[in-house]
Amino acid sequence: MVERDVEKDVSTPQFVDTLRRLADSLEAGESFRIQVEGKRFTVPTNAAIVIEHEIDGDKEELALELQWTNPT
Repeated sequence: MVERDVEKDVSTPQFVDTLRRLADSLEAGESFRIQVEGKRFTVPTNAAIVIEHEIDGDKEELALELQWTNPT
């Protein structure tokens, strides 16, 4: 599989809409479909949910992550 690591800047309304759709999917126990930089994929219902906080000098980052392994 090809490695991929992309970040996409989005507007506040777009970010809020994505979070709402994700929250609705999580609450309903459903998978979540999303497209990021031209790649559409599905986050499975068994994805691990991780909150990450990183500090590097004077720069801080908060990441809300969903992690899973694709079956091969």
